[in-house]
Amino acid sequence: MFASTLAVPGLPERQAGMRVGGLYWLTCETQETADRLSRQVLAAQPVSVRAVLVNAAGSARDLVAAIDPAQGPGRLGLFDLKPQDPVPMILALLKDVPRVRGGNRALWVVRVSLKGWDEMVAESLATWCRRAQAWLARVQSTLLVVGDQPPPALFDMLLRYNDSVSGVGQIYITQGARHLLQHFWSNEAGVNGPHDYLMPLEGDNLRAMEVPQAEDVPPTADDQRLVLAQAAALGGEPRPTKFWQLFEEDDAFIERALQAQVATVVFALTSNGQVPALASELYRLRKHCGRSLKLLVREMLPTLRQNDEQLLLANGANLVVPAGTAFLRFLTLLRSIQGHHWRRDLADEPSAVLQRLRPLPVRGAVSPKAFAAAVKKMTDNTAGTEVRNQLLRLKPLPALQGEQLMQQLALRRNGDIACVAGGQLYLFLFACSEAALDAALRNVLRLPWQELLAGFDILTPYSVLPGKQFLSDRAPAERLPPAPAQDDEENAKAVFQALRPTPARLDSLEVRR
Repeated sequence: MFASTLAVPGLPERQAGMRVGGLYWLTCETQETADRLSRQVLAAQPVSVRAVLVNAAGSARDLVAAIDPAQGPGRLGLFDLKPQDPVPMILALLKDVPRVRGGNRALWVVRVSLKGWDEMVAESLATWCRRAQAWLARVQSTLLVVGDQPPPALFDMLLRYNDSVSGVGQIYITQGARHLLQHFWSNEAGVNGPHDYLMPLEGDNLRAMEVPQAEDVPPTADDQRLVLAQAAALGGEPRPTKFWQLFEEDDAFIERALQAQVATVVFALTSNGQVPALASELYRLRKHCGRSLKLLVREMLPTLRQNDEQLLLANGANLVVPAGTAFLRFLTLLRSIQGHHWRRDLADEPSAVLQRLRPLPVRGAVSPKAFAAAVKKMTDNTAGTEVRNQLLRLKPLPALQGEQLMQQLALRRNGDIACVAGGQLYLFLFACSEAALDAALRNVLRLPWQELLAGFDILTPYSVLPGKQFLSDRAPAERLPPAPAQDDEENAKAVFQALRPTPARLDSLEVRR
């Protein structure tokens, strides 16, 4: 029997157990996953266990708010540590954690953001790991560090410190599926080497599954060199070789593709409205023809949102070639997937994937309660995928109130919503990466965002949505002026279109006296 476990259903005991005196690290690809895992570990502890949560990535009380009162350890201490740069944070953990009372014979969970934890912190991190292990042995406790957004260098450092660390694992997403990779895991059962598990979401909890073995590859078929393509996918270029068959009619194209075995099938995507139907066709071909068929989508105009691309990949596409890719580069990418076999898990129904990766049909200003419900639903739907959403708390300049700032928002896309809760303005952007935030804010605000905002906070939905400020059903006092719905091609043009000079003639200018 182990002192404590990760409490992940499906994970073998030898890979889940944590020993007394052990220091364990688990890193996650997102803040949401790290918070979810921390809650899951704490909620699964029996009443006989004493636990301590130190949250350096938010509020400890908010993190555990969703735990059922009937679940969890008999005694749970909650402590917050203010966010800091990596080295000061490590020093704070080194100094403050051992001073917390009630931490003897306990399970410690330290929740921390790992941004910037690169080689520059190596010396400080090595010192902390050594001292933490010695301290844990003295107080007969176990410590689990749960971090988010780790830099690649962190794993190399932790693996170097294996004499001071009892286990290192990472939760990551690849090819549309969440995985748990345990680099090593040491406990009373011994030292367990690297092992990779699938980690799907079941209800509100993560579970572990063995990664299915690859299917036996069938013998090479006669159509290996054949390329079946919609004529529009060539963008007016001539047929590259005699092995290309071009189709003007969609029905004839699909009928011929259904007869293929390992050929390459090329679709042309010209508008965002095609995405659901195209996803269904990809699913049909993948289901009927198997994993050896190569399915490629060429985006002819800027039309795809991040979630749309993931939808196509999840329904069978091997590759989506973005708009603006030169024709020769397109041919190179096509050649690069020859011999590939599609490795993702195909859903039982394409509609299930469509429901997960498309936004709810809501946009604009809503009540705090409706905002919280919609954000939770869309966040849960995209959990475990490569789609990233952004929840922001906007900080207006001193001369502006939240309600006034609301009037400067023009939210055109489904899934982009806002509310004023507790006197503060919250904005949720569906399928928006952190790197694209500047462009997104320029698109949804009527004036440059720097002229309206002193800044903004990027929030974790699960840490703020349980707050009392989101219980109100009150609709916005003044709703947003209706913004005409834009399809994604128009959105892309609005965000990325370059400024062009306007020609003027001298004889057209008014003479001023």
